[in-house]
Amino acid sequence: MTFFTDKISLVTGAGSGLGRAIAVELARRGATVVGVDLDVDGLAETAQITEGAQGMCVSRCADVSVRARMEDLAGEVLSEFGRVDILVNNAGVGVGGELVQVPLEDFEWIVGINLMGEVYGTRLFLPGMIERGSGHIVNVASLSGLVPLPFHLPYTTTKYALVGFSEMLAVEVRRHGVGVTLVCPGAIRTNIMKGTRTPPGGDPGQERFKERWAARLEKGGMRPEEVALKVLAAVEKGRFLCLTGREAYLLYYFHRLAPGLMRRIVGVVNDRVSTG
Repeated sequence: MTFFTDKISLVTGAGSGLGRAIAVELARRGATVVGVDLDVDGLAETAQITEGAQGMCVSRCADVSVRARMEDLAGEVLSEFGRVDILVNNAGVGVGGELVQVPLEDFEWIVGINLMGEVYGTRLFLPGMIERGSGHIVNVASLSGLVPLPFHLPYTTTKYALVGFSEMLAVEVRRHGVGVTLVCPGAIRTNIMKGTRTPPGGDPGQERFKERWAARLEKGGMRPEEVALKVLAAVEKGRFLCLTGREAYLLYYFHRLAPGLMRRIVGVVNDRVSTG
């Protein structure tokens, strides 16, 4: 028996990366996992890995940015399982570029997934948690929600919004016995940078920055499985903020102590990227 045994857990973005690692670890600890993603093949692979870990992951294909689909998903899950004890809002995408460069369609796309996807999931499953007087919501943001990331205004915007959303959500649900954990990881070995949308035109400086950052994630980032362990430890202990990675702690506290200096440093890097 573990803290997670028999917990009904829903994880978005479960088809790869951190979402997959969290789903597998939850299942390994005895939770029943509902994995949600648009990537059907990725979900199938997650389910296969979960079975190998002697767990169970039920797959559901859904676009978290589509309110109607999320409403249908909530109906399906609650009808089949009766409740969701742990909600992990993890689905996320990347968009890079300065504001005047980014197509508004790309800005709307990232807000829909990174922010509204978490709002929809929380709004749909929170009432049941409040009614039962128990439950836990995990919102996966990023270190970029605490410290600005050069050349990634759209991404940073959504992650900062998630931090504020999670802060206020924790205040609201505390009296109902519902917990909230905000995850702000540093570098993780995932493919998010490789799939990040950049402004049209293929500016060499911007492409080099993207390639270097992707290589850094692959070489120096934490493994998703390591981060998943820290996330579940935070949930079990009822901690609000979960930072992962040495650079996350260093940059977080440096930004708090010297925000003006941090903005200047980020500005220098941003200028170099934007001017090639």
